[in-house]
Amino acid sequence: RIRTGGGMQGILYASPISTCSRRVMCVLQEVGADWALKPIDLGKGQQKSAEMLAIQPYGKVPAWHGADGFMLFESRAIMQYAAQGSDLVPVSNTERAIMDQWISVEYSYFAPDFLQIYYMKVLKKVSLDEMKIQAHRTALEKTLDLLEGRLTSSGLPYLACAAFTLADLTYMCYFAQFGACELLDTLDDRPALAAWWARCAGRPSWEYIMANRMCEERIAKE
Repeated sequence: RIRTGGGMQGILYASPISTCSRRVMCVLQEVGADWALKPIDLGKGQQKSAEMLAIQPYGKVPAWHGADGFMLFESRAIMQYAAQGSDLVPVSNTERAIMDQWISVEYSYFAPDFLQIYYMKVLKKVSLDEMKIQAHRTALEKTLDLLEGRLTSSGLPYLACAAFTLADLTYMCYFAQFGACELLDTLDDRPALAAWWARCAGRPSWEYIMANRMCEERIAKE
């Protein structure tokens, strides 16, 4: 029996091109939530509007406003809230602990190095510094080695267990930018990780998000 997460309803304030927004949108699709998208134009500074700041005091995306009045910000918090009771969270205590471990690795070690490369190479938020990029790439590859080692030693298709969980989903929005960040070659000698990414990227929920179908089908009514 598929566990779907309990039928969440609400509006997601998000940018279709934001990595963290994509993380949450993918979860909402995976659990079958009844959600609408309130598109936030980051280029126009809409994330700093009074409406947004009432939900997200830091003026960032995404933010969640549930039909029940519950409001939440920070992508990983929304991700975990939306996934409660669904197949994205293992039932086994040990598998759930392993899931939490790899989510923590993403937040603590993977993202800090990846995002510095992303800011310089893609968003141009930081001046391009090849020495810094190389330093962050070297540190990032240590984490990629750990991910490769986990998949290889466990023989599992996914990080936490035999099923796709939040441990996998939390990395996807960043792996999708490996091409733009000139990092695809890091998968050449990490076959288990490359195969893992192919499985994740082929999920219908992710294909839906990357095709921007939510912009056609889920726009919140004013």
